[in-house]
Amino acid sequence: MINSPSVTDAERSRAIRLIKYLLFSATLVPAALAGGIALSRGSLRISEWLLAAFGLLIGQAGGDYLYYYFTHYHTDSRDAHTKIFAGWRPLFTPGWIPQQRTLLAGILCLALDALIGLYFLSRYGLPVLWLALAGAAAAFLFTPLMLRGLKEPVVFLTFGPLCLYGMVYVLTGDLSPRTVLISLPVGFLVTIVAYLKGARYRVEEENGSAIVMRLDVRILAGLLAAAYLSILAGVLLGWFTPWALLTALTIPQAADFTRKAARKKTIADYLWLTVAAQIVFIETGLLLTLSFLLPKII
Repeated sequence: MINSPSVTDAERSRAIRLIKYLLFSATLVPAALAGGIALSRGSLRISEWLLAAFGLLIGQAGGDYLYYYFTHYHTDSRDAHTKIFAGWRPLFTPGWIPQQRTLLAGILCLALDALIGLYFLSRYGLPVLWLALAGAAAAFLFTPLMLRGLKEPVVFLTFGPLCLYGMVYVLTGDLSPRTVLISLPVGFLVTIVAYLKGARYRVEEENGSAIVMRLDVRILAGLLAAAYLSILAGVLLGWFTPWALLTALTIPQAADFTRKAARKKTIADYLWLTVAAQIVFIETGLLLTLSFLLPKII
């Protein structure tokens, strides 16, 4: 951990705790969007939506436990954010779940997911099996792939196309590629959060009060541009309703954290920058969800 007179342990803990909870938006946002899509098509069954959303949430929690275990309790030097996010732990660890039991916790989460998958398999057939296997592979392989520099592509595919495609299928029975296209802005925005969390840094001052992030602002700007342009293209091509243009309301926030990413900052600044990216992701995802609901309401 970097010792800094300007960043107390309590302040760091508050930021990390908030980031930890907001990270579950990676599955909750696709779940909300899938529900909006299903409702717009007149096929939303609340019980099945809740079950599928719970399955996504448990799957993400299982992946967190496995990641924590296979990075030897979050101390692997190859993990770029190990030091800044020192103290991060999965939910209920170490309170209810001892650190050495996180492997078992991860396996149990995925086993529960498998039971949920069996239910949907009985209703919707073989495509559910392939989607479930892809999700399980992402959970088990995330750590080794991340340590090989593939964190962002895995996050993009898992929490973008895979989550949304799977949920839309079990809610509507639709296997068309259109769902993958709808998932693109979600994938791009969640990848920004992954990129920020995995950023490397160097300490600029001897006392560690300031750091310089090795962030490529061009990557952040490119991902943001891809997200908003994919929404615009979706509106023009009919993937989204025109109400999706309301997502432009989050562009000023996105531009603000991109500018801040280029500046020298304290550890606290960096942690809250990550929070800002998560908030933009959540707000944009909810506005996309609303864009499917408004035509039914108005």
